[in-house]
Amino acid sequence: MQTSLDLLADAAAHRTSPHTYNDPHDLSHSPSLSPSCSPSPECQPRPLKRPNPGVTVRGAHQLRPRKKAHTSRKGSRLCVKPKAEFKVRRKELMERACRIQSLENSPVNEQQLFVLRTVYDEITMYPTEPWLVLMAIVLHRSLRQVKNWFSNQRQKNGAGDVVCTQTDLGERLRLRTSAIELCDRWSDSFFEEIIMVVNYRTKRRLQWERAQAMNKFTTTHF
Repeated sequence: MQTSLDLLADAAAHRTSPHTYNDPHDLSHSPSLSPSCSPSPECQPRPLKRPNPGVTVRGAHQLRPRKKAHTSRKGSRLCVKPKAEFKVRRKELMERACRIQSLENSPVNEQQLFVLRTVYDEITMYPTEPWLVLMAIVLHRSLRQVKNWFSNQRQKNGAGDVVCTQTDLGERLRLRTSAIELCDRWSDSFFEEIIMVVNYRTKRRLQWERAQAMNKFTTTHF
């Protein structure tokens, strides 16, 4: 059986367009993020390596601050359009997430829990608000429920090792080392594709397991 780490690496290596899925609750009915904002070819996912037990990973507060890269005026002007497109896209997704209604105290199901745990254990304990919005839409849970789930997990498990990095637009991210090993430059579009593939494959796996269990029960009792 694949672990969440294996599934995440497999999803990144074989990720496909969100428009290939037919889940009524996924993002396939929304326009994908602008191609200009997608990860660059040199930032494609790398084979995921499991951390060496003999290597100690330092906490984010111990990492040396990175020097800010020099940005030319021309480059700054080119970033204006992608940033504007991102703002419009994020506003649309936020409005969509806010329309999701689910029972406040209803527990997550097995499929939703696996996706949330994969993100928490292998990608980030501190998802940005746009990433929380994406998870709320994909899992069809209210934004507040997704936020509370991550907050509760951090309280129960305490602080963990993170690596501070940035998106192409200069937004701060706090990622797990396993996420950095998977891809050194994350973006909203890359995260969107990853969680959609993980969610879809988890759904198919659970359907297969239920079918196998039903067949076994039928064979045994009839």
